[in-house]
Amino acid sequence: MIHEFPPIALLKPIARCRYRPRRPTMDGKLGAWGNEYRLPALSELAGEADFAQYYLSWNGRGLYLALDVPKEAQVVVNRQNPSAGDALDLFIDTRATQTSHRATRFCHHFVVLPAGGGSDRSEAIVRQVPIRRALQRAPLADPEHMAVASKLRADRYSLELALRTEALHGYEPEEGGRIGLALVLHDIQRGRRFWGTAEDFPYARDPSTWSLIELVK
Repeated sequence: MIHEFPPIALLKPIARCRYRPRRPTMDGKLGAWGNEYRLPALSELAGEADFAQYYLSWNGRGLYLALDVPKEAQVVVNRQNPSAGDALDLFIDTRATQTSHRATRFCHHFVVLPAGGGSDRSEAIVRQVPIRRALQRAPLADPEHMAVASKLRADRYSLELALRTEALHGYEPEEGGRIGLALVLHDIQRGRRFWGTAEDFPYARDPSTWSLIELVK
């Protein structure tokens, strides 16, 4: 029997994350996100088209993520079961511990919804959830240390997320430092897309399956 391994299993990509001196304005618009912040399309390693675009930046006060997702229909979210609708799973290891197959207190899982919050259910939502079978669980972030915003359009949505240092246990950023990162985008029409990990991996609990991010200026 021939076993096919995802290309990302044979390679350990190291993507670069650019420094920005100030936190971008959290309004869901991507005007402050130039191509220098864009993450490479790792899904192309598996021969898949990565329809979404991801952006990442950092400074001493936190990490900042943005994404742009084309849509063929309206955004649909499920607050009780996020993966059943449009959502993003974000996994971060602030110490880039690639030798352990179980999460430590430096490993974080955030769930982001582009809608579902606010009085009219049109505002973005972010929450931290525990990682299953972790050796030690990361402290749960105070909601005041996380900010999220989205912009919903007829043919797409864009989203921005700011995670302050206080929300990322063990985050001690410096130029040349590394973190672990994996993204799982859930799309109600297209299914799941992975960045920095693969569907066949136990990515939800194993930080060694996440890709590496190098912090650069």
